[in-house]
Amino acid sequence: MRKLRNLNLNALTVIESVHRLGSFSRAAEEMNITPSAVSQRIKTFEEQLGYALFERRVHPVITTPQGAEFVAHCREALDTILAAGTLHETDARDRVLKISVLPTFAIRWLMPRLKKFDSESQGIRLHISQSYEAVNFQKVDVDVAVRYGNGSFPGLDSTLLMRENLVPTLSPQLFSETFSGPIEAFTAADLEDFTLMHSGTCHLYWRSWLSEAGEPQVLHVANSMSFDSCVLTLQAATMGVGVALANMAYIADDIAAGTLIAPLRSISSKYNGWYLVYPPGHRRLEKVQIFKEWIAAEAKNASEQMPS
Repeated sequence: MRKLRNLNLNALTVIESVHRLGSFSRAAEEMNITPSAVSQRIKTFEEQLGYALFERRVHPVITTPQGAEFVAHCREALDTILAAGTLHETDARDRVLKISVLPTFAIRWLMPRLKKFDSESQGIRLHISQSYEAVNFQKVDVDVAVRYGNGSFPGLDSTLLMRENLVPTLSPQLFSETFSGPIEAFTAADLEDFTLMHSGTCHLYWRSWLSEAGEPQVLHVANSMSFDSCVLTLQAATMGVGVALANMAYIADDIAAGTLIAPLRSISSKYNGWYLVYPPGHRRLEKVQIFKEWIAAEAKNASEQMPS
């Protein structure tokens, strides 16, 4: 038996195309190459095989008996290669989890934990996008989303990650520069001497917190500054610009590191919080279940370790 080496596998598709279409020119058009290139590839392949695959003196081109047998094996091989490629593509797609996350949640809470997820993910790779908008899973290629709300997400499965837990926060330097007493003596009324920083995405936070703290007049006395996102507000707080009202989960690491302090008690919402949401049809996806179990465990652990 003739030993075949260095076969041009691209020629297999050319051979199958000529056999199916009965024409070198039509095969060339389908393969987007010239008819002479088709002829040359088949000639080279025939020389390696040691026999002719096609009778070239008739139109349409007729496949020889040996050629027909070869094409049958050729098709089987191409089908196997295609199936293997499709299987790999499907498997790769099943290992990529696409997540839509609120920007502040992504930067302040999720990103510091991504390295841990990467080591525990069982091969799941994350593709993360940020958005404040509600996710239309029928129109957007997203597997799961993290959204803020009261748990009512019509048509979606939802898992509570953590309740809203708001607390005024500022840099230690700003606190010592503005307030002369000990931190234990600081009250909500003393906030009137500071600049209160507001976020466009959380514009009612201060009004709600001060009312519940029994000092609503502070909102009208204190200086104010506005930013278009919570991310910028918290960054400004870290740099000593003013006082931000933050979800405790977002600043726990900063408090532990001493870059921010929270001199007043936090006020927790009975209703609102951050939820992992996804369509019911996605609950069967292994990658969704793996991420859901991981992020729920992380949120529970973070809540248990949160500063009091």
